[in-house]
Amino acid sequence: MKMTPMHRRLLALLLLVAVLALIVAAVYFPLQRAHQHYDDAIAESQDRTARFLRVAALKPQIEQNIAELQRRNAGRFYLKASAPALAAAELQQMAQAVLDIHALKVDSTQIVPHKDDLPRRKITVNFRLRGQLEPIQQALYELETAMPHLFLDNVTIRSTTIRNFQPTPGVEPEVLLQFDLYGYTLVNKPTAQPAAAKERKS
Repeated sequence: MKMTPMHRRLLALLLLVAVLALIVAAVYFPLQRAHQHYDDAIAESQDRTARFLRVAALKPQIEQNIAELQRRNAGRFYLKASAPALAAAELQQMAQAVLDIHALKVDSTQIVPHKDDLPRRKITVNFRLRGQLEPIQQALYELETAMPHLFLDNVTIRSTTIRNFQPTPGVEPEVLLQFDLYGYTLVNKPTAQPAAAKERKS
């Protein structure tokens, strides 16, 4: 079938439109996808920035709350006195109150030299005592759960009975107990001496 000039022009026009449509599709859809990707990234970034700004706005209040909690609560975990002798006496008084409640007889106490790991100072007292096993267990539990925090170390329990011991019915024999009891106190770091003062000392 022979095409007329009009048909040829229409066919050429259709081919041109098809080619243009392919070109537009090849350019538009990738650009549209890229545009959507960047829109999503911008929206996510704006949302993240808004959240950061809200958190940043709360920073002064959060810092104030943390400082208040530290002021209220931190001190209760430590012995009140910072001087070694006073802190050791405080620790002994706390321990003696618990031991007296459980009728445990203290044979001796000895203050162990303190150790500084600034800003904390470790205060240790060695105890030697005697009593029945159940009250001893209760007393040790109360010491370890006390406030301020106290810790047990080097615990040794020895029997007081001799060979061929005949126990009295209903009476539990005593045992010997030795342990280190320690707690911590807060101390300030030493301030640096001025250079002039160091020169005078030298």
